[in-house]
Amino acid sequence: MKKTVFFVLIITVLLNISCKPSSNTFKPNVSGAAFEVLWIIEDSVYKSAAGETLFNILQSPVEHLPQAEPQFQISRLKPALFVNLLKTTRNIIIVDVNDQEYTTPKIHLTNSIWANTQAVVTITAPDTESLDIALQKSGQKIIDFIVKAERERMKSYYLSNMNKEALTMVYKKFGCNIAIPTSMNKYIDGENFLWITNGSSTIRQDFIIYSVPYYSTEQLTHEAILNRRDSVFKINVPGGVKGSYVGTEYRHEPPETKIINLNSAWAAETRGLWRMIDGEIMGGPFVSITRIDELNKKIITVEGFVFAPGYNKRNPLRQMDAMVYSILLPHEINQVTVNASKKTE
Repeated sequence: MKKTVFFVLIITVLLNISCKPSSNTFKPNVSGAAFEVLWIIEDSVYKSAAGETLFNILQSPVEHLPQAEPQFQISRLKPALFVNLLKTTRNIIIVDVNDQEYTTPKIHLTNSIWANTQAVVTITAPDTESLDIALQKSGQKIIDFIVKAERERMKSYYLSNMNKEALTMVYKKFGCNIAIPTSMNKYIDGENFLWITNGSSTIRQDFIIYSVPYYSTEQLTHEAILNRRDSVFKINVPGGVKGSYVGTEYRHEPPETKIINLNSAWAAETRGLWRMIDGEIMGGPFVSITRIDELNKKIITVEGFVFAPGYNKRNPLRQMDAMVYSILLPHEINQVTVNASKKTE
């Protein structure tokens, strides 16, 4: 009975923070595959410099992958052919150039116009020249909007297909909650360390969470995060050859850390490539989120990395993105629990 109550509590907490009330109850679900974009544009605009700029934005390579892969798969369509059947597509970009309707270029980012969780980018301009300038300034904004929408969809899916055993292990060891899908079902437990993997022989995905005591902000720099990663992995993530381990690749594209706002709090996102040190020729991409557990004076890092030789790695890595971004720290769990209790009183 206690175990059942525990599961209900932590799953309820995750759902409360991840799923906001929606007015889209009666809208259909989105259609299409992850990271597909339906682009609505007239041929004349598509063939202009502005059309080339937007094409290059959507096809720009994803950073920190071992081989070049585009941000999105694109399907292009004339506005006259954009019928109702296609309006449930998960990601839509609509470009409208009309000097009678518009005086300045504008980019509108909207969710769930025709379907739940849908991402719609509407770009209007009086001419292709001003459109081109606006796109050059806002390209990353468009990419980030669609990528975030896909991440939220994945998080929702993982919440409804959650590995309860993994969730319990993370909660008991670190006091955190994370949306880990049922496909991640093999575990290695260590000191202040937990490794969860799907164990696949083709597209392998590994999830790591570890913590260290928090003393000062000097532990939060880019260099400190990577040094800590290498030292923790050297002990806990060995390779098949004695003395080998999963380390950070510094020789080619160096890792990058940027400060982000996650759940209205400081966090560091680190992306890069990993390689097997002193062992087999192995490697792939990784993403990690580092956060401060103020309640317990700890630094907690969650990481996902992918090993998939011969396969595309963009989607598997972005699936790991959804997992690491779903982390809730102890004080966030407590706050949501209090709020949920108040609603039931």
